[in-house]
Amino acid sequence: MKKIKILVTIAFVISILSSNVFAVESDIGSKSQDGAVDQHKEEIKDKDKCQKCRKDPLKYLEDKKQSVEKDLKEGRISKEEADEKIKEIDQRIQKIKEFNSLPLPEKKAKIYSRFQKHIDKKVSEGKLTNEEGQKFLTELKKELDQWDGKDFPKFKMDKMENKKHD
Repeated sequence: MKKIKILVTIAFVISILSSNVFAVESDIGSKSQDGAVDQHKEEIKDKDKCQKCRKDPLKYLEDKKQSVEKDLKEGRISKEEADEKIKEIDQRIQKIKEFNSLPLPEKKAKIYSRFQKHIDKKVSEGKLTNEEGQKFLTELKKELDQWDGKDFPKFKMDKMENKKHD
C-alpha cells in the first residue's frame, strides 16, 4: 500500500518536473552514532522538500540554485560540480516555464501521457497488475478533468492507497 502511494507520488512529481532535483551531498550529521535517528531526520527533510517543491517548483529550484552557490563558496563542492548542477537546475526551470506556458488541455494531455507511460512500465515490470494500472489511470483522468491548471495539481492520493485491497 505504501509502495503504491510512493509510486503514484513519484509519478506525479516526474510528470510535472520531468527529472530529478539534485541534492547536495554533505557530511553534516553523518558522524552521529545513531544511524536510525539520522535516517528518520532525512525522511522528514525529504517530505519537507517534496512539499516545498509541490507548492512552487520554480521557487524551490531557485532556492536549490542558491544552495549550490553557497556550497561552492564554502568549499563543499568544486566549481565544476557547481556549474554542472546549476546548468541542470536552469534546464529544469526552463522546462517548467515551457510547461506553464502550455494551454490547459495540452498540460493535461502531457501529464496523462507521462503517467500512462510510467504505469505501463510498472505493469510490464510486474510491480502492478493491469487492472491496478487501469484504476490509477481512471482516477488520474477524473482528477485531471477537475484540475484548473493553476498551481500544482492536487491529486487525491488517499483513493490510490486503498486500490490494492479492492
